[in-house]
Amino acid sequence: MLTGSTPWWNRRWLWLAGLGLGFLLRFPGNFLLHPPFLMDLDVYRAVALRVVQGQAAALYDPTSSAVMLFKYAPCWALAWIPLAWIPAQPAAVAWAALTVGWLVLSCWAGLELCRRAGVDDPPWLIVAAMFLLVRSLTAEFLNGQVDLLWGLLVIGFLLAEDAGRMWLAAALLALGISLKLPAAVVLLYLLLSRRWATAGRTVAWLVGFNALSSFAMQPGRPLHLFGDWIRVLLSSGAGRAFEIGNQSLLALLGRFLMAGPYGLHVASWPATMIVELYAATSLILLGLVVWPRQPAGERRTRLIYDGALLMVLMALCSPTVWVATYSALLFPAMLALSNLWTTRRCFPSLLGSLAAGLLLLGLSIMTHSALWRAIGMRSIRGETYVFLVLMILPWFALALFGTLWVQRRRMLRRPGA
Repeated sequence: MLTGSTPWWNRRWLWLAGLGLGFLLRFPGNFLLHPPFLMDLDVYRAVALRVVQGQAAALYDPTSSAVMLFKYAPCWALAWIPLAWIPAQPAAVAWAALTVGWLVLSCWAGLELCRRAGVDDPPWLIVAAMFLLVRSLTAEFLNGQVDLLWGLLVIGFLLAEDAGRMWLAAALLALGISLKLPAAVVLLYLLLSRRWATAGRTVAWLVGFNALSSFAMQPGRPLHLFGDWIRVLLSSGAGRAFEIGNQSLLALLGRFLMAGPYGLHVASWPATMIVELYAATSLILLGLVVWPRQPAGERRTRLIYDGALLMVLMALCSPTVWVATYSALLFPAMLALSNLWTTRRCFPSLLGSLAAGLLLLGLSIMTHSALWRAIGMRSIRGETYVFLVLMILPWFALALFGTLWVQRRRMLRRPGA
């Protein structure tokens, strides 16, 4: 915890301010001089215009192309309404500034959760975590996506739940699920952990937010928007499950177990078997988070570790995951690094910590195409982004999950955890 005796260069607010200023100059400041094309932001602006113009019935229709669809629950269409009143370049600048705010808040909240989990929380930790995820964070800003906001909502849920503010926690989780449905893995965890009160409040907020929003946009047929939302999720997920840019667990299994254009398959399984294996693997990973159960009085620190593991799963196990999606793993990366730094004092754990740290660092470096160019590997079957073909990001997520799971196991052995 920071106190008055903390050296000025190690104060949390100073690191966060420097981080925010650097990103403001790099992205919104740069966008002032060079108008960008933020493809996801274009979708949000198109949807906002439809709502403002009374065309909510077409909310989930394609925008600039057949694959550029609004995939969020109805309540988020209302949240983007201000974008309809702002020209393209100022909207890009404002959106990038908002994203910087979400990033800084995520870093602050991540440090706070590390402190509450009983591990070291040096402020330089945020820079180390961002270094591991820099490829995804860059994609987040350059595409105008909402993965940092998605992660922030789940981090806020963990903070509020830890503080005993149950209704606020449930509201934040409901907004996270509405933004990207794979966050529902946290709701499933609450049910499996018998946290009935929080789960019930989350469902109430989820239905309430979106029922009211749907009624406000389309009073005559409010349920129509719910049906369109589910239809878009199902159709877009099935259509893009195994394409090159998808970096999900499902795509990882398909890359190695299906015949494809990249020559990596070790087997030629049908797609149905791949989907079944993906579902079974996802359930096993969720089971590792839920098991073993703990008495109700010993849940505080456990929830923080479980939350970090669930954040990895909500990204990794989504049927469609892109490079930017992994920017939502900022807090899990911070917690893992914080644990590795803390265990440096314990010699038996030192070698394991070094191995885990080097593995995460190595996989992070492999997400940069410059590495592959440096070693002379420029393409696989014409694909220049070799790390996408080799599925480095899913491997990184699995390594992060394993690291956090081992760290949580060590934490559970402590009395009063």
